[in-house]
Amino acid sequence: MYSFFHNDSCVCEQCEKKLKPLFLKFRVVDIAALAIYQYDEEIKTLLYQVKGCYDVELAEVFFSRFKAELHHLFKGFILVPAPSSKSDDKEREFNHVEAIFKPLKLPFLFLIEKAFPYKQAELNARQRTKAKTRMKLITNNKMYGKKILIIDDVYTTGSTIKGMIGLIKPLKPKKIMVMVMSKTFLK
Repeated sequence: MYSFFHNDSCVCEQCEKKLKPLFLKFRVVDIAALAIYQYDEEIKTLLYQVKGCYDVELAEVFFSRFKAELHHLFKGFILVPAPSSKSDDKEREFNHVEAIFKPLKLPFLFLIEKAFPYKQAELNARQRTKAKTRMKLITNNKMYGKKILIIDDVYTTGSTIKGMIGLIKPLKPKKIMVMVMSKTFLK
């Protein structure tokens, strides 16, 4: 578990108590990963308010308490967000993953997009294992010498992240890591 200092936060003290960061380290294939929260009812509700109710201002609540520490931890990395539905982004007028991770003040590279429209939540576990075939590289730029941080809002089966790793590894980045805002824990 990482040790973080409390800094300026946009979250009231009462709401802050509801958000319980875990800073859980885990691995995806052979890649180091970090989940900030468990995907519990509180996180689910807040994430729905951001994504489903288009409350972009709320997006910074997830990392506001420790954005400086996360920025320092991942300094020099380029953020590569999991692909989002273009129609959903257009309707809500923002990309929710970008909005959640924006407080880290690190550069973004939209390197991967969905090959065709689909909603991850509507796929069964077997269909999710084929995530790599549902995504494509937007550009084939070499990532040699670059440090890539793959980011997403929720890690469930890991299929999206594994698919992204499979697409990015052949580009030969210097380093790949993963950070997700929340992670489910299977019972």
